[in-house]
Amino acid sequence: MINSLFNLALDTLLLFTVTAPLVGALASRIHKRSLTGVYASIGLIAAGISLYIMYTNFSSPTPTTGSGLFSAIVRTDMLSIFMTGIFIGIGLAATVYSIKYMEKDSGKPLYFTLLLAMISGMIGTVFAGDLFTLYVFWELMSISSYVLVAFRKETWEPVEAGFKYLVMSAAGSATILLGISFLYGMAGTLNFQGLYTAFNQAPSTVWFYVAFLFILVGFGVKTAIVPLHTWLPDAHSAAPTPISAMLSGVVIETGVYALLRTFFTAFFSIQQQWFGILAVLSILTMTLGNVTALLQDDVKRLLAYSSIGHVGYMLAGLAIGTQLGLTGTLLHIFNHALMKSAAFLCAGAIIFRLETRSLKEFSGVGRKMPITTIFFAVSLFALIGMPPLNGFISELTLLTAATTANVAWLGLAIILNSILSAAFYLRVLRTLISPTLSDVAQKAKEAPVIMLIPIGVITSLIVLFGIYPEPIIKLAQQAVAGLLPAMTGT
Repeated sequence: MINSLFNLALDTLLLFTVTAPLVGALASRIHKRSLTGVYASIGLIAAGISLYIMYTNFSSPTPTTGSGLFSAIVRTDMLSIFMTGIFIGIGLAATVYSIKYMEKDSGKPLYFTLLLAMISGMIGTVFAGDLFTLYVFWELMSISSYVLVAFRKETWEPVEAGFKYLVMSAAGSATILLGISFLYGMAGTLNFQGLYTAFNQAPSTVWFYVAFLFILVGFGVKTAIVPLHTWLPDAHSAAPTPISAMLSGVVIETGVYALLRTFFTAFFSIQQQWFGILAVLSILTMTLGNVTALLQDDVKRLLAYSSIGHVGYMLAGLAIGTQLGLTGTLLHIFNHALMKSAAFLCAGAIIFRLETRSLKEFSGVGRKMPITTIFFAVSLFALIGMPPLNGFISELTLLTAATTANVAWLGLAIILNSILSAAFYLRVLRTLISPTLSDVAQKAKEAPVIMLIPIGVITSLIVLFGIYPEPIIKLAQQAVAGLLPAMTGT
């Protein structure tokens, strides 16, 4: 009886974690619309508290895993808790930031509702226990993000970018669905553990490899793997800056999670075959993303292309496939979420004051916005991988994993691309601290406090987890160990 009550309580917490953000956003439609952002923030805080209770349960010596109403469609483990913590944390920062950033826009209740629907979709995706449930929440995340990219529909750029994003992502979603249907036809189940059981020892067929290809391409679109990346620079630069931070910081990483979950369950038996494919895609993605970023004057497009480069780093750990390699991937997912969201929010604060995205017009703005510039500098140095910031830790882990797995050439590609990325990150910093102020920058002033607070918190975490990374490393190791029992000890 007591165990049943514990299971019911855990299932209730899980349901609340997924739905609390939406409840917070919808509450504003019933009460004062001027408090939409406040209600949305409260919803995310409530979800965070619920997640923390779930984490403490899983950290206890005798965790309760839940076996009640939702046991057939959800999978609660340290990997889902790890990913959800990132979504809620970055989502809360973007929500608080949006209160001021979006104050002149109309339709704010719709904006916050869509933002939190997207977050709920991501949370549901990582808690899904089978591919069908994952697909349903994946579509909730995707549809919300399409509309958010095109939210400022008064101008042509967001509408064009949103439509391009919609077309490519819809094609990717259809490809995922076709791959899922093949897996179901062969295994008779879509449950992740059931897929592992069905395919781990079974001989691979042509249709099995076709399903693998469809899943890789489908999730690869949202993950922005080269050559499926072409929607990303347009969408991330045209969206409102808090949405750009979410898209680059967590949405593309949801795609990495989906690849992790499916590859190490349904396709675990052909790991040796897909190593080469992912390794090549990793190098292509990191190289093209970083080279193209060198050519950008639009600061948001520059940051968007750099996100493509960092996806390449994450794919490297996934390709290596060892416990250390996957730990490096999860560490970089966490660290990149912090680094890139801080960078986008800093860029957005400058754009908020200057009303331009041109890097040339940013010349000397650091003299007028010193706090924002310091935060921006920290995030960019972290993205380069400079110690003692958090980006160094995850890149070092990936390098160590590559060397240990005797694929040092993949680690060398990460080193060369990190050096390459330094060129455009340092160009941004040089422009910000230039002694010559542009005409636009002369009129600038420091960003509003309510926008600086979430940036400051994220920047503090970048420094903290660079100096003291042990808690996140431990969480990442626990998440990898829970990915699949077969991974333990590899």
